[in-house]
Amino acid sequence: MIKRTKLDALFSKYIKLRAGGYCQFDSKFFGVRSRGLHCAHCFSRGRRLVRHHPDNAVALCYYHHMYLDHHPLEKAEFFLGKLGTKKYMALKRLADKTTKEVPLDLEKTEQLLKEQILFLEEK
Repeated sequence: MIKRTKLDALFSKYIKLRAGGYCQFDSKFFGVRSRGLHCAHCFSRGRRLVRHHPDNAVALCYYHHMYLDHHPLEKAEFFLGKLGTKKYMALKRLADKTTKEVPLDLEKTEQLLKEQILFLEEK
């Protein structure tokens, strides 16, 4: 199991705020702070280059998160529908790279997430 970091918690908060507290599969409202609403990744959190990429995650209720994680073809179709083919394929190419090929700047990522969260909370 991959350890959950403070940056993961910040990213999760951003994804839930961006979705307005709704499950992005069926539009059911849970609320931003609900434990029933999850940050669900298209490509695993183990793919470090896209772990905190905004296109790589959506807010899903527990049921739909588990359902899509256990049905990879439907998961791919769902994200293709959300992103479109061009964005999905660009995200996949990035997910397949290593941090040696593309260095990570986690401090910059954290700062950008904090700015986005502030913006969404002020709406």
